[in-house]
Amino acid sequence: MPPNHRDPVEGITSPDSASHPAGQRFLVCLGPDSNALELVQTARRMAEGVKAEWYALFVDTPSHTDGTRSDREHAVHSLQAAESWGAKTFKVSGLVVAAEIINFARQNGITTIFLGRSKQKKWYSRLTTSLATKLLRGLEGVDIYLVAPESTAPQPGKRRTLQLPRRLKGYFLAVAGVILCTVLAFGVFYYLPLSNLVMFYLLTMVIIATVSERGPTILASLLSIGLFAFFFVTRYFSFWVENVEYTVTLVMMLVVATLISGLTARARYQAKVARQQEWQTTALYDMNQGLLGKSGLEELLAAAVEQISRLFDSRVSILLPHMDDLEVRAGEPLPQDDVREGMVAQWVFKNNCLAGAGTQTLPQVKGLYMPLKTANRQVLGVLRLERRSPSTGKYVEVEYLRLLEALGHQIALALERESLSQQTRRAQLQVEAERFRNTLLSSVSHDLRTPLTVIAGSASSLLEAQENLDDKIRLELIQTIYEEAKRLDLVVQNLLEISRLQSGEIRINKEWHVLEEVIGCALSQLEGQLKQHSVTINLPQDLPLVQMDALLIERVFINLLENASKYTPPGTKIEISGALEPEALHLVVADQGPGLPPGQEERIFEKFYQARPGAIRGAGLGLAICRCIIEAHDGQINAINRPEGGAAFHFTLPFTGDQPDWQEPMLDLEQETRNEA
Repeated sequence: MPPNHRDPVEGITSPDSASHPAGQRFLVCLGPDSNALELVQTARRMAEGVKAEWYALFVDTPSHTDGTRSDREHAVHSLQAAESWGAKTFKVSGLVVAAEIINFARQNGITTIFLGRSKQKKWYSRLTTSLATKLLRGLEGVDIYLVAPESTAPQPGKRRTLQLPRRLKGYFLAVAGVILCTVLAFGVFYYLPLSNLVMFYLLTMVIIATVSERGPTILASLLSIGLFAFFFVTRYFSFWVENVEYTVTLVMMLVVATLISGLTARARYQAKVARQQEWQTTALYDMNQGLLGKSGLEELLAAAVEQISRLFDSRVSILLPHMDDLEVRAGEPLPQDDVREGMVAQWVFKNNCLAGAGTQTLPQVKGLYMPLKTANRQVLGVLRLERRSPSTGKYVEVEYLRLLEALGHQIALALERESLSQQTRRAQLQVEAERFRNTLLSSVSHDLRTPLTVIAGSASSLLEAQENLDDKIRLELIQTIYEEAKRLDLVVQNLLEISRLQSGEIRINKEWHVLEEVIGCALSQLEGQLKQHSVTINLPQDLPLVQMDALLIERVFINLLENASKYTPPGTKIEISGALEPEALHLVVADQGPGLPPGQEERIFEKFYQARPGAIRGAGLGLAICRCIIEAHDGQINAINRPEGGAAFHFTLPFTGDQPDWQEPMLDLEQETRNEA
């Protein structure tokens, strides 16, 4: 090996580690101060070489919060790159990096860990235990690799000066607080013992630790000790402390201040993490509830756009594929003054990668583009965000980006669920259509074949033996042909009506009609079938005009009366009755037959269903047609068994609109109709 060559990967193996069998799991530990992207690339190459499952982990700690913005963005982009290359990415929050890594490795069965060389100073690394050493002590049987950066030159864009004003504010507060405390101590110096003055300084340090970070708190502690020793300890105006008791007091002040600052920083960080987690959990729950409550695609996309727009204070667009292009299906349209916006959206959709404003990929455009991908990494669309106000890069912060990705996954799952639901509905319609066709053929074939056979036989007899037939037989054959032709016509009419009613082709033509006239027309058409039954009509004397489609309601009475004549013995009664209700006319067609089989009261209204198959000729469409017609009139129909025997069909016709003016001719016509009935 050449003398100037340096191997970027250094392996550290725990004492109990051995060659791992198939099914290895690699873990890449990312941090703001490590060579994150190079680390991810190295782990990716090694994982692909041995076909190992690999993870990328970012541990967010209080020390990372103080890091520069560019460092954190670099770690975030590395996390995105790892996910795009097939890694399972995670972000956890904790106080100790080593403890979080050890806990994650144990839970996921990690066999190999990749760490980046820290950029700490040599003197600091000698005073502390390295992360690799802590992991070796906490994990057994795990290989650890340290990946050195390819270049140690400082990277451009480290805007550390942006953090300076905020930090200077904390130090200024520390100095001002200690000076103010010293002034107050001078005022009570002659009235209180020195132990009480120490309490003044301790209180000041606690206040500074509460509102500032560790650095200003340490500075306040040192200033407090120095000023207290200089002004209030014997040998005034000197830092020399003669009494050992005061020395212990000053040391205790420093220790207490350090502990308080650490505990305060930890509590502040934990509170921040808790608030972020609560906010993210609430956002995910609201998104989940909002998407679950929507049925159609347009409602689903509108709910997603509204939720994300409110959370991120952004203009949001959702683009879905259409033909060979992407089109905005919900939200704000793309800017028309920049053609690059549409090109970036196409690139994100094809490459399944985050791009746009605030990222390292195509950052020149205004919007941030994120692919909407499912669990199997299938891209269903693109989500676009554009801040309504100038932003400092909130999108690429770890906590916000991970939340945005989680929301994007929820939207993708909702889109996938909607697509599967539509496919299921189409499949159900196809199955229903196929079942309808098979049922239609099996149910109608007999009802069509039987009258056709009778008609053909009777006509053949008339043609072949017309010289040998007397007038009576010839008349019977003609009557048979006529009755079977009417039966065949009724079957065909029922088929046509049920198909038109189901498809919505029939328009309800509601007009004001006399109900008795409609019932009379139905009875006249069934005169032959009802000749062995007596029909009684019991309607209110003050029955008003009813707004309805007379032809369709006539078809309802025809089907109900024909059904009653089929299933009741000869000589029994069929009763038509009605009653006025506040908002509807309640009508009943009852018979004295054997009634309905128990539990079949609802099923008899299904298409092609027969309560007693094979007992009576019919296709099972009459009652289904009745239900369609009554529901088209905004009414209801049901069937029950009568206590005294027989079945009763109840249906309602709602009163809609104002009654027309009653005039004498109309009264005369109604009276004449009642007399005829």
